[in-house]
Amino acid sequence: MVNVSAKPELLFLSPVVPALTGNGLAMRAGLVLEALSAQHAVSLLAFRLYPGPSEEVPEELHRLCRRVAVLPAPLGAAGPGFWARRIGKLAPFYRSPFDVVHVFRLATLPLARSLVARRTPRPRLNLDLDDVDSVTRARIAALRRANGDLPVALWEEAEAKRSADAEREALRTADRVYVSCEPDRRLLASLGGRAELRVLPNGVRIPAAPPPAPERDPFRILFIGTLGYYPNEDAALLLCRKIAPAVRKLSPIEVRFEIAGGGASPRLQEAAGAAGVHLLGAVPDVKTVYGAAGALVVPLRAGGGTRIKILEAFSYGRPVVSTSIGAEGLAVAHETELLIADTPDAIAAACVRLACDPELRALLAAKGRDLVNRNYSPAAVERALDDSDA
Repeated sequence: MVNVSAKPELLFLSPVVPALTGNGLAMRAGLVLEALSAQHAVSLLAFRLYPGPSEEVPEELHRLCRRVAVLPAPLGAAGPGFWARRIGKLAPFYRSPFDVVHVFRLATLPLARSLVARRTPRPRLNLDLDDVDSVTRARIAALRRANGDLPVALWEEAEAKRSADAEREALRTADRVYVSCEPDRRLLASLGGRAELRVLPNGVRIPAAPPPAPERDPFRILFIGTLGYYPNEDAALLLCRKIAPAVRKLSPIEVRFEIAGGGASPRLQEAAGAAGVHLLGAVPDVKTVYGAAGALVVPLRAGGGTRIKILEAFSYGRPVVSTSIGAEGLAVAHETELLIADTPDAIAAACVRLACDPELRALLAAKGRDLVNRNYSPAAVERALDDSDA
């Protein structure tokens, strides 16, 4: 237990169990919780609305908190009444006054509102929007339509509208809203509201020394992500059906494609088998797969916020090929920190460039790692949360 007697009290509400590794959502929650604990006495309440790498809070994060509770996700829609009933059952957990309530993701906001309404004086309400749900949903809807999934596209469009209404309401009720990049901040600023808007970048822990670049053949190109998330599945299918075959036609050396992540659907398994792409499944330690990879490919065609997988590859000294959407919101430039390509043929050509040019790989890897050290480290996250000048 940390000595927190002199720190203001903060309640951290999360829809995912925070973690140090695993999927991007859990990693952002973990890194932000860690940074907040430097200035606050943190109590953590996590509802498992989204899957994470573990159902338990890692010991490294647990010991930073005064209290920890992890509860199962509600079945079906969870309105304010659901949260109010659970708050009653968790009265001992909430007995202490809180100076700040930090809410991770829009889906958790009903819980925070129920809690804040019961407190006098009212604690400051902060909301962390790691991406703007209305934009992400609209992009997924467009991608679903393009792929012929009309019923799901219509549902995503309805969810985008619902999220837009919820975001406008959040800007009226929250005291501070964090977003992961400047374009998202500008977008929310255009909607009005009373909330102070701040950029809270995604970040990653940086290995003291990146693993050495693999020298053995074949040259391995990695895609990593939670494959149950539709934009990731779409990217993996694109890799199998178009990018990998194009690379094999263009490349003078052997290239092996690997996909890491849990939740591969039967159609992805079939596509990977037909293309000779290796499905690694969920990996307990990403250091191993990054160590074996020569490069990372991010052929995303939808999404929001900023991609932790790109920052993670940079931290391990691995060069990256990404679409514009994949690299969106990061302070990167084509041919400087990574290669940007937006069609399957262009992505394939960029992959071949990396496979055949060790000097280019080394240059991009060095630039990417330097960028993470400057802008996307745990220290950068802590600076963005610093209230000493507030």
